Amino acid sequence: MIYMTDGSFEGILTAVFEAFRRKECPEKIASQEPCQLTLGTEIREIETDREKSDRVYKAIVEKMSREAIEILYRAYLSEHPDVGTKIYDYIKIGLKIGGRIIYYLQDPDVLWIHDRNQKVLKEVHLFLGILRFRKLRNGIYYAGYEPDNNITTLISGHFEERLSNQPWIIHDAGRDIYALYNTNETVFLHEHIPIPKNEADKKFEVLWKGYFQSTAIENRLNPNLQRRFMPRRYWKNLIEKQNN
Repeated sequence: MIYMTDGSFEGILTAVFEAFRRKECPEKIASQEPCQLTLGTEIREIETDREKSDRVYKAIVEKMSREAIEILYRAYLSEHPDVGTKIYDYIKIGLKIGGRIIYYLQDPDVLWIHDRNQKVLKEVHLFLGILRFRKLRNGIYYAGYEPDNNITTLISGHFEERLSNQPWIIHDAGRDIYALYNTNETVFLHEHIPIPKNEADKKFEVLWKGYFQSTAIENRLNPNLQRRFMPRRYWKNLIEKQNN
């Protein structure tokens, strides 16, 4: 039995609700993306129901902890193809042992979730330090990036505080997800939006490159260490690393 969801966090929690309600133990909780099926596999389409997902959410908070639901959500943002199934396994264990679930790392399913959670947190921490904004023609500051995990919702709160008096856009170019801040609130969109460019953008890039070069100490350069802290796959969205 495979439960097929829309891939949202609420959709996965709805699938968990249905598994308990039907007294079924699905082999996999998957999204609508193509997944490998074996002969004789039964597919059950699960329609996302906010009331059902809210009940599971509240049960996790009450019977485990708020930290447990936060760990599950961050693991979900890893977008691993098995994350729906692993969330279901984690919840099953958590409903039996309660708040101890966050320390129950000897169980491979619990450890799997915590590993994904840590990878997401690590990338969040990285981009809080290396995300670069440039000023667009309309005066809005724009930062494009391509994270491995779907972390835009997690990093936006930091920039609401740091850049609270100016409008900005954070754009996950790989997923076409936008965080749009108007100095009062942040709105998240998932669609393609054309971003204007002009000569001011180029001057902004030159300024960043100049700062990067002027603060570098040539005899202390360590490219291997730099690549370890700032992997090369992120360089194309770093102004100071262009043409390097």
